[in-house]
Amino acid sequence: MEPGLIEGKIRSRRRYSVKWTEYPKEILPAWIADMDFGIPPLVKEGLAEAIELSETGYAPRQMTLDYLEAFSRWQLEEHQVSMDASEMIALTDVIQGFYLSIESLCAKDAGVLFLTPSYPPFFSSVQATNRKVLTSELVLHDRRYEIDFDDFAKKAEKASPGGAILLCNPQNPTGRVFGIGELESIAQIALANDLWIISDEIHADLCYQGSIHTPIMSIAPEVAMKTVTLSSASKSFNLAGLHTAVLHAGSAEILSRLESIPQGLRGSPGSLGLLAGQIAFSSSTQWLKEMLRKLDANRKLFFELLEPYRDKVRSEMPEATYLAWLDFSQSPLKPTAQQHLLKHGNIALNPGEAFIEGGTDFSRLNFATEAELIPEMVQRIVSCLRN
Repeated sequence: MEPGLIEGKIRSRRRYSVKWTEYPKEILPAWIADMDFGIPPLVKEGLAEAIELSETGYAPRQMTLDYLEAFSRWQLEEHQVSMDASEMIALTDVIQGFYLSIESLCAKDAGVLFLTPSYPPFFSSVQATNRKVLTSELVLHDRRYEIDFDDFAKKAEKASPGGAILLCNPQNPTGRVFGIGELESIAQIALANDLWIISDEIHADLCYQGSIHTPIMSIAPEVAMKTVTLSSASKSFNLAGLHTAVLHAGSAEILSRLESIPQGLRGSPGSLGLLAGQIAFSSSTQWLKEMLRKLDANRKLFFELLEPYRDKVRSEMPEATYLAWLDFSQSPLKPTAQQHLLKHGNIALNPGEAFIEGGTDFSRLNFATEAELIPEMVQRIVSCLRN
């Protein structure tokens, strides 16, 4: 099927998607992080049955417990880490978990340290909770983004006492999957400076062959005691619009502090989100494997097509996620790369300046779409590089 027909088919189906409705029809959307592959069939069946029964009322407590138990089993089976459901809180989304964790754990005058480029809510959650924003930039070495641990350690000292490291692993937007050695170093720095670890692991299930996700709380018991782990079915199973997430507290102290925030401020997920998450974590392993094969094929195709233009746009193949971090600093895309591509290439990416200070030469691209659209994405980018 021709790319134009594929695009039209997706657009007609995704009528309630901000990704596909934010821009005019001539714009090819490759920005916000969701997939164009639908949802697991069993999740769809479960939601359809609930709607058929008009079951959209308040969720009974058992639904929350079933959801948390399903996530607990998933973590043990997929990531070999024990997270007891009794140590969890069901949230509406992972971003909410940033705010709750920072507000309840971090001292008022402390800092929160994270790696850049970074998922934009890292910046906004620290700023909104009136803590100090501290960043350490990932360094590109041999076509791989790596942590500058000397800089990271110095920044960690400025965050303490009582501050936190806000970690994203796998990392958004670079797609790095941090290895055990790297995680051990991060953990040692956190413990040495009396810092909490707030770990966003929402992309944990989207690792490609050769990369293995390790939850940082599994490094050592003393690390777990200082760690909040945040995750969701939203990225793995394409359920972001149902707003259901999980917070795991690595110690009784963390759980107590979080639960001291009134329930009315913490909120709770709706019944459809809980149902979808429970079904996804319980019965959609094979669907996820199929999606990863599609994503891996798209990833390889995108970078193969982009490689001849590396003198003008540089990007390193992600080890996880369906996101590509593009560096246009060697090209004449002005005033920003994202704006130029939108105006002259009719393709919508995320602006790099939202991920790192001064990042106007960068953009983030989402390749989780039908394979026929990948060459079209590259063609629209290349047309701007040529002109």
